[in-house]
Amino acid sequence: MKNNYKEQLEEFQQKYDKLLAENHDLSEKNAELKQFSHLASHDLQQPLNNIISYLSILENSKDKFDKMEQLSLKVISKSTLKMKSYITSLLDFSLIGTSKSKENIVVKEVLNDVKDALYQQISSTKAALSFDLTNHEMIGYKNDIYLLFLNLIENAVKFHSKEKSPVIQITSELKDDQYLYTIKDNGIGIPEDEVNKIFDIFYTIHPDEEFEGVGIGLAQAKKITKLYNGKIWLDAAPNKGAIFYVSFPAK
Repeated sequence: MKNNYKEQLEEFQQKYDKLLAENHDLSEKNAELKQFSHLASHDLQQPLNNIISYLSILENSKDKFDKMEQLSLKVISKSTLKMKSYITSLLDFSLIGTSKSKENIVVKEVLNDVKDALYQQISSTKAALSFDLTNHEMIGYKNDIYLLFLNLIENAVKFHSKEKSPVIQITSELKDDQYLYTIKDNGIGIPEDEVNKIFDIFYTIHPDEEFEGVGIGLAQAKKITKLYNGKIWLDAAPNKGAIFYVSFPAK
């Protein structure tokens, strides 16, 4: 009996030591994340902002340049702004789930906030956006949930056919102990061989000349759903629109 108790105590001590080690590793990773955030927000952006400032000065004098020099200036300016977008997006990605305190989130209110934020894009594309939502509240970081739906709805507005205005339907229901959200659009769709890649960070399907973006929105969406023990997936085909599904545990 004593030996059995001793073995259980040793096993408990081993598990406790392992937990302490994992907690230490997690603390180190959080410290590295904070260091990276500072690097991305200041050390990398500051010299880039200096470049942008000097490019602005050159832009004001571009009439003195020949056509090749003007073209070079245009390419450099565009590439620099693209790099700034990459850095800003990477910083946003690293900060997901790091807000100071959790709060009660009414998802319906968050979706209305997203709709208000996208007012300009919705108006300019004459998009029809409709909600049919069940009541759903959750505990978490409001900015995470806002960013999740902002990315999904903004993509639905952006990737629309030139022949027709966007029609976007957002619905939710409680199904099998999961709150299931559906974001359906009538846009340009996604090639079948690209479906498994679109959640990769910085992965884009379309060239900048067609649709601007750095390819991080869906990677953010995937990271957020995973953080809340949820899932995200889609049905899509070329020229047939896309349907994104997001589920969260009801408990």
